[in-house]
Amino acid sequence: MKTVTLLLCLFAATCWVRPAQAQTQPVAANTTSPKAAPPALITDKMEQATPSSDALKVRLETNPVTKRLTVHTDATGPTRVEVNDAEGHPVLTRDLIVGDQVAVLDVSALPSGSYIVHCSSGERRGMRRILLGQ
Repeated sequence: MKTVTLLLCLFAATCWVRPAQAQTQPVAANTTSPKAAPPALITDKMEQATPSSDALKVRLETNPVTKRLTVHTDATGPTRVEVNDAEGHPVLTRDLIVGDQVAVLDVSALPSGSYIVHCSSGERRGMRRILLGQ
């Protein structure tokens, strides 16, 4: 009797349960979809920095420099010329009354290396990298 009951339960269970359907979609034989674009990079979303037309123009006579550094700017007012070392610390400073005059700095006492000439006149700023070699 136990076997008959077991067989009837199995038969009833198979009749009431729906057969499982495949969840995958059939693949079309001839797919003409366009090629997928590569994922966008973070740098694609970054805005490009617009160059400032108000920047102070700094021109150096020679680079690399050995003894004297000559700096020209397009400033019209008082201007500060700073020579900064690689860490950003000022090692030489010169204040000019009129910005369009030439600043000549004696750099012969400085050790060889890379420096940044930073000029400022009011809100305007400009800089150039120099190489000091002896």
